[in-house]
Amino acid sequence: MKILLYAGAAPSRDSVLQFSVPIVQRCASALTLLSGGGAERQALLDDALRRVAAPPHVAVTLKSLPGNAQAAILAAARAQPYDLVILGRLHQPLGRLLPGAHSKAIAQRLEPSVLRVHGPPRPIRRILLASGGDHRTFADVSAAARIAGPLGAEVTVLHVLSQQSLVFEGFGARGTLVDTFLAGSTPEASTLRDAVALLSARGVKAQLRGRVGPVVEEILSELRVGSYDLLVIGAHRVASALDRILLEDITEDLLDISPLPVMVVRGQGDS
Repeated sequence: MKILLYAGAAPSRDSVLQFSVPIVQRCASALTLLSGGGAERQALLDDALRRVAAPPHVAVTLKSLPGNAQAAILAAARAQPYDLVILGRLHQPLGRLLPGAHSKAIAQRLEPSVLRVHGPPRPIRRILLASGGDHRTFADVSAAARIAGPLGAEVTVLHVLSQQSLVFEGFGARGTLVDTFLAGSTPEASTLRDAVALLSARGVKAQLRGRVGPVVEEILSELRVGSYDLLVIGAHRVASALDRILLEDITEDLLDISPLPVMVVRGQGDS
């Protein structure tokens, strides 16, 4: 996995480096440590290099680019392909009031998948993968497996249904009927089961869960009760303008309010 890690000056720098160490050591094939601010920030990169302790087989590049953090990240990600960009909070909370001036905006503009670190850093042992149950789920599964496998983490694939969906499909109310839906013959249920099987085939312990209600609220509820360490969500090219608005709203909301680090997956051909 080719990783771009922002190690420049930022409020969350220490947390990002601490969180990234096991990912770099067990998942990376190549690593670029990046800073904005030009050559005068070279000392930050040297410090990050010592702290992440990349194994000898990982090719490491130190890159200090002119401009602020946002400009440096966008420029580096456009200069060569990466599988994953890792960053944290780039500004103090007041900076979030400025349009486009925070890591959420950067995460939404980047082409590669993005892991935004926030909250107390802790080992990744349990991953929640939120899925809509369509074919793009497999890109999300593949990305999650590249993290979960080397780290020995388990993955829960979560699908949130609306109450209306259950009624429309003839399942009635909540509770065990969600399990009936997930065990059923709909394309979504088949895809979700296949996703769990794919994770298992790649040596990752996996399970499938369902919830009913508003998507963002139910994902956050699952995060609260499940002792998870990372949330994985997809941000893929969608067919219609309405679908794009709904997907972007969900991704944006979760980047804002998730209590855990969030990995936003972009599959092949995503914008």
